Amino acid sequence: MYRPISSSVTKFKELPRAEEIQPDREIRRGPRVASKEVPPDLRSVPGSPREPKQEHWFARHFPEPNFKLGILTQTYYTVLDNIPAPTHETHKILKEKYGDLIKRVNQEADLYHEKPPASPPDPSPDLTKEIKAKAKEVGVDLVGITRFDRTYVTAETKGQALFKHVIVLCRAFDWNITHTIPSVEWDVHSYDTSLALSLAGLELADFIRSKGYRVQFIAGTGTPGEQMIVPILPYAIAAGLGQMGANGTMLTPEFGSRVRVIGISTDAPVTHDKPVDYGINILCEKCQVCVQRCPGRALPNIKVNWHGVTKYKIITERCQPMLKYAECNICTKVCPVQHFGLKRVLDHYRETDGQILGKGTDELESYTMFDKGRFGVGERPKFNVKEGGKGLMRMAVSLKLIQPIRPVLERNPDPLYDEDRIPALEE
Repeated sequence: MYRPISSSVTKFKELPRAEEIQPDREIRRGPRVASKEVPPDLRSVPGSPREPKQEHWFARHFPEPNFKLGILTQTYYTVLDNIPAPTHETHKILKEKYGDLIKRVNQEADLYHEKPPASPPDPSPDLTKEIKAKAKEVGVDLVGITRFDRTYVTAETKGQALFKHVIVLCRAFDWNITHTIPSVEWDVHSYDTSLALSLAGLELADFIRSKGYRVQFIAGTGTPGEQMIVPILPYAIAAGLGQMGANGTMLTPEFGSRVRVIGISTDAPVTHDKPVDYGINILCEKCQVCVQRCPGRALPNIKVNWHGVTKYKIITERCQPMLKYAECNICTKVCPVQHFGLKRVLDHYRETDGQILGKGTDELESYTMFDKGRFGVGERPKFNVKEGGKGLMRMAVSLKLIQPIRPVLERNPDPLYDEDRIPALEE
């Protein structure tokens, strides 16, 4: 199994602070947006459209598994271990840069819940302001707090979740580096951001313990080796930090999806934030730039009810082959909310009777995908089967890395691969 960033070399004797990992960033924070600023025809519901009864039924009878442990992720690493890919250069740089630091940070976070409070409980009835101020001080760009709803605990970690509050922390990527996507430079920067956010989370956790309370890390930034008790985005949405976009992740008013997100739970007394309608639910229906620009054709143009939540559901098997291109993330780069900030997008929409700022321009939509070349508006790369053009599993089979697991597809094609429904990507 491919272990991309593990190393036995210690390059940092003590865990550094976030600012030591990323001393300089140009994050270009957009202004916050209030619900009353959203054009009437873009208003829907705060947060995500949900059916709580359905969510709870699915959570009880069909709990979501940890996707990091699933067959697609394992197959992806098998493929990555056997093909040339820009991602290898990223992992080489990370090993040389950090040694065993990422592994040590993950281990510290995984076991943090075992640490007792460092002092008697602070007598303050509400520590919200202090916790949020400390989060900003240690390098967090956005912070929100919500109830720890056990609905989203993964199938593998049922019973392991502690405490009743979730604190969601976000750290933004550099704006200029984001616009080099896809590139090894951005891929390394994304890991730098993940590491810096994890370190900021540990520093915030120490602060909460100093106030006499406990902390558990429940969702990391996505670096290999992390433990995950829940997917963090439902809590980020509930905490009012953003809404789900057509690219399958959260769009914040300030940064779009140009953020890393982690979550910690605590028993400290705090006040919960509330979900907000920023207009993103409807805006993404009208925009669709990421859907049209995705090189893997992994983003559908329709929403589905998935376990009680109406959302865009990524076709993961078509997305994962693109990750070999330095984690891809073209859907982040081409998003108008990321590029301009939500307020500018909404203002332009209002002033132009419904036009999407930047849509149809090379400034927003063009990208260069390594040896595949540059692609302007209306152009996308093509991939043969061995490059992932028919999805990850067929890619692995064609490379003779796994045995066909569904030969019946030859007689009864799955809709995911139906030639009449999915555009052919072979050259």
